[in-house]
Amino acid sequence: MTIGDLIKQRRTALHYSLEYVGQIVGVDRATVSRWENGQIGKMGRDKISALSRLLMIDPVLFVQPHELLFPDEREILDAYRSADPGTQAAVRKLLDIPEKNNSSASAI
Repeated sequence: MTIGDLIKQRRTALHYSLEYVGQIVGVDRATVSRWENGQIGKMGRDKISALSRLLMIDPVLFVQPHELLFPDEREILDAYRSADPGTQAAVRKLLDIPEKNNSSASAI
């Protein structure tokens, strides 16, 4: 999930229009749309602060996009990583994920 995906997901979940988000954050609707579509990668700190408060997103996610996981997703990932190989294999089978060799799996 990209930060743009997260912005759009939170905006729509909260039933906010592009116009409303733009008005609160201090930009036009086109800018919000470009954030969501990944056409604008960098935002000023003031915009990040306002947007994260409005959408209830941790502002750290804007500067560390590799951490774009919701708390329940992080919990699942942590549990998978700490599970024994048999449990990991069972999860992959349940989710229909092809088996990988150990060197590829450890890079996740």
